[in-house]
Amino acid sequence: MKNILLWVVGFLLHTNAFGQGIQELPKRLLSTNIGAGKHGTGDLYGLMVGFEYEKQFRPKLSWSTELAMTIHDGEDLLLVQLDHSPQEDMSYRFTTAGMQLAGKIGYHAVRTKNADIGIKLGVAARYQSTSLADDRVLLFPALTGYPYPLRILRNTEPQRTIAAVAITQLFARYTFGKDIVVGALAGMQLDTNGDVIIPQFSISIGKRF
Repeated sequence: MKNILLWVVGFLLHTNAFGQGIQELPKRLLSTNIGAGKHGTGDLYGLMVGFEYEKQFRPKLSWSTELAMTIHDGEDLLLVQLDHSPQEDMSYRFTTAGMQLAGKIGYHAVRTKNADIGIKLGVAARYQSTSLADDRVLLFPALTGYPYPLRILRNTEPQRTIAAVAITQLFARYTFGKDIVVGALAGMQLDTNGDVIIPQFSISIGKRF
């Protein structure tokens, strides 16, 4: 995904270098952003999907709002095999999922009739739910006398949280014709609960109108 973003930026800069001046484009954009990210709490890998509305209000400035969903999962792998018995999977599996509504301000450093490269800064309200325990301890048979390993889970934080989020995104987009937009995003976010999603890489597909 990172290589795709670099390729898109290079292609757009190449296009801009050949003298395509700024021309009037439709000022509104509706897009879908689909990608992947790493959730810092537990270092979980997962998917991100967002639906974004953007409107240009100055030649190089825009505002946008995005409704996004994320889901990340992981496991503490534990495979156990007793004498003369088949191997059993006793892994601890967990998922963290969230939904957030964001508002962003965008600066379009390069904007031609086709190329659009810039940065967005924003804030969001995020709802999140997780099954990941805060503390996890594994006790082996030599200590407990029980034939299987025993796992102790302890929760010190709520399962469901609401947090304020700070967002930074770099974007590179190309407009085909007058209205079809394809691009890439790279970004990060952190919230007031101490959770981060970094890095984020997404493909963006949208329509200007």
